[in-house]
Amino acid sequence: MVEPFLYPELYIDRSLETSGKKASEFLAWFKKEIEPFLEEYFDEKIREASEVHPEAVVLVEEIRRMVGAGGKKIRSAFAYAAYVASGGRSHEAILYASAALELWHTFAIIHDDIIDESNLRRGQPTAHIAFDKFHQNRNFSGDSQRFGISAAILAGDLAFSFADELLDSAPFPAERIRRAKIYYNAMKQQTAYGEHLDVISQFKKQISEADVLKILEYKTAKYTIERPLHIGAALAGADEKYFQIFSAYGVPLGQAFQIQDDILGTFGKEEEIGKSVDSDIKEGKKTLLIIKAYELTNLLEKSVLNKVVGNKKASEGQIEKVREIIKSTGSLKYSDTLARELINQARGVMTASKLAEEGKNYLLQICDFLLVRAASLVDLR
Repeated sequence: MVEPFLYPELYIDRSLETSGKKASEFLAWFKKEIEPFLEEYFDEKIREASEVHPEAVVLVEEIRRMVGAGGKKIRSAFAYAAYVASGGRSHEAILYASAALELWHTFAIIHDDIIDESNLRRGQPTAHIAFDKFHQNRNFSGDSQRFGISAAILAGDLAFSFADELLDSAPFPAERIRRAKIYYNAMKQQTAYGEHLDVISQFKKQISEADVLKILEYKTAKYTIERPLHIGAALAGADEKYFQIFSAYGVPLGQAFQIQDDILGTFGKEEEIGKSVDSDIKEGKKTLLIIKAYELTNLLEKSVLNKVVGNKKASEGQIEKVREIIKSTGSLKYSDTLARELINQARGVMTASKLAEEGKNYLLQICDFLLVRAASLVDLR
């Protein structure tokens, strides 16, 4: 029988003076809480993998690398904030669920990077690229790319298993775990549906703004914000009204978060966002920016979009022409305005709520953070 992982309590900051912190300060504080937990967990998992076979360790090491590669831990922080906002006080216990979400997110991005054929994640090689290089460095025989993809899929699957294990072993009453897993399982299924809708959209000649928002709801909003909030609330034993508040807050905020990510993914700087800023256009990703550009453009500009969007061999000059069209048609301004409206919608819901201040403050502060995020990195003119 495998012994459950036990969290080393010495890492807990019991002061929890978080109510006055800005979003960035809260996230920095929270990372200091959860990262030692994750490190202890990975140490244990590497020990277990080494007992299977020395070659098995590389899978855990890659998961650990991906988790430690500069992510903000935003999903796990949402679960934590919802837990304390709903009256939860077992701060050690909620770290298990928060860590579970971080491991599940790692699974999702490893597989998503394979689907998107992405080479960079947070400024570092994606998992399948790292395993490709591992194959070459070890001078293995056969196709290094095929090995990289195969090993990355397995690492993602293992991260998925780790996530399940952490939530199952969280030291909460069984009924609270059972209730949290309703939302956890819904998150897993809904994210798969959202990813599938996103993949299909790349092969359709045309999709609507409503289609884009539905993809954003299921691929991003539910798994980044709404369901982590629900999981935290469930573990706190919250009443149904809390779940309604978190849905009304989480879905529009999650949609706005992804719209902003897409803006940064096209107009940001690679060194600041940690990934290529031409890949969305080259892959033909049906972002709101592209959908509205097609809708608002003239015939000449549309011919440019048809030639460049989805063209993996597009030159930097061609990519820049698409960016200019997105700006000149008003698509960039439209997308930014919609994101701001959605953020303010979420902020209004949270402001009116009667949640505990300790968690509520962060949920309000993250709205303010997002309101200035894109504008600080992208020239909207």
